[in-house]
Amino acid sequence: RQNATTLHALMEAILAPYRDGPNIDISGADIPIGAGVITNLALLIHEFATNATKYGALSTRAGRVSISVGEHDTDVIFTWSERGGPPVKRRHKEGFGSLLVKTTVDGQLGGRASYDWKPEGLVITLSIPKTRLG
Repeated sequence: RQNATTLHALMEAILAPYRDGPNIDISGADIPIGAGVITNLALLIHEFATNATKYGALSTRAGRVSISVGEHDTDVIFTWSERGGPPVKRRHKEGFGSLLVKTTVDGQLGGRASYDWKPEGLVITLSIPKTRLG
C-alpha cells in the first residue's frame, strides 16, 4: 500500500493553529501512515489539542505539550504529555472525546489508550499495531 504521509507531518498540520512559540514539541519516530487512517488520527490529535486548549496545558502561557512517538515490538507508542497548565482534575463523565478515542483506537485501529491524570498534567498513551497504520 502507498503511504500518504507521516505521523509527524500530520501532527504538524493539525497542531499548527495551536502553536504559540515553543508550546508544542514533537519527537521520536516519524512513522509512515496510509490514507485510510489519516482521518482517524487527525480527529484524535485535534481532540487532544482542543481539550488541552480548553482545560489543560495549552490553556495557559506557560503550558507545554510534548508528543513522543516510539516503536515497541509490533506497536507504535504515541505519548501526549501535558505540563504547566492548571491543576489536573480527572473528569468522571465520559464525553465525546472519550467515545471518540474508544471507538477509534480500540475499535478501528485495534489498539489501546490509557490516561494518567498526573498532578502536573495529563498523559495520554496510545498503543497501535504498526500493521494498522499503513
